[in-house]
Amino acid sequence: MKRYYKWVAFALCFAAFILLGTEIVPLTDRAIVLGIGIDKNENGYVISAQIVLPGDEESKSAENIVLTAEDKTISAALDAISRDAGKIISMSHCNVVVLGSGVIQHDAVNVLDYIIRNAYLSENAILLATAGKAEEILKAKPAFSDMSSLYLQNVLTNFGYYPVRNKRNVKEFLVSYNTETAGNWLPSVRLKSTMAPESSETGVGQSEEAFVFDFSETAVFSGGNYVLKLDEKGTRGINYVESELKEGSLTVFDGDKAYNFFIVDSSCKKKFNRDMTAEFTVKAELSLKEILSPSGVNVQIENAEPGEKINLLIAEEIEEAVLLAYESCKKAGADVFNLYDGFYGIYGAEWKDEYFRNAVLNVKTELKFV
Repeated sequence: MKRYYKWVAFALCFAAFILLGTEIVPLTDRAIVLGIGIDKNENGYVISAQIVLPGDEESKSAENIVLTAEDKTISAALDAISRDAGKIISMSHCNVVVLGSGVIQHDAVNVLDYIIRNAYLSENAILLATAGKAEEILKAKPAFSDMSSLYLQNVLTNFGYYPVRNKRNVKEFLVSYNTETAGNWLPSVRLKSTMAPESSETGVGQSEEAFVFDFSETAVFSGGNYVLKLDEKGTRGINYVESELKEGSLTVFDGDKAYNFFIVDSSCKKKFNRDMTAEFTVKAELSLKEILSPSGVNVQIENAEPGEKINLLIAEEIEEAVLLAYESCKKAGADVFNLYDGFYGIYGAEWKDEYFRNAVLNVKTELKFV
């Protein structure tokens, strides 16, 4: 009987806590943050937030705006944005974080560590770098969407398996940072101006300037410090090894003809040997989409097998991209393929750090056509 009374008392206390001890903030009093940009200058931080301001019950509409504030600390800048919006900031739906060049160059790890611990940002939020200002990325009008944050999230989450773009979230970046010997990277986004499609149903009206987002470059880090930027080929090299590709294209040229393949599937198998050689085997399943002549005319495709010569060109293209990424990052001191841990696992207690200076990477491909 005593146990019964204890459970009743506990239930009553818990109910009182839920009803009286929890503050419920109406949705109309919240500023829902969908994406943030973090820039840094000599005065401190410049924080940009793309937020949705829910309307009242009568209008049943919502407005999205980008608010920016500058202060010596990130928290103070976020407080200023909250005051400007006249609402309480909610970060639970923030799925995109863009780091500007000032942060990338000097303060990326400290900024992310603060955000994930203090602002309740999801560790699965997509993380990007930019060589310019993060504020400009958030304020840019996408050609095929109304909001840059949602567009970036959609492209990198739902269509993120292309060889010319990386995908990275906050958790993945911080885990690699905390792995002492591993290199690290982020997709680097650039803006390209274009004209937005006419929005009216009749097709009448002026088009306005809009932007598409280019993700073909990669920002590489070592020990939390930015060390170099890889171009599109280097980005492909990282993706062939570290990602399982299921979309995108690969093009090789034979004389005056371009062979364009669709990537059905691509993955990499790693093997580490005691002679300090690593063997990476990229297995790619490809579909021949088209053969273009100099005039742009599509040459008829007779079968899915392109022939030995084209096979060699494809293998060369993939292997060159992987080795370019490896050699470029190695010179900058970034072990993006985590060879250190691979060799350490082979040597065990016999491992000596100086062995790593003699590491050699060999790349080969296994191709299948469908």
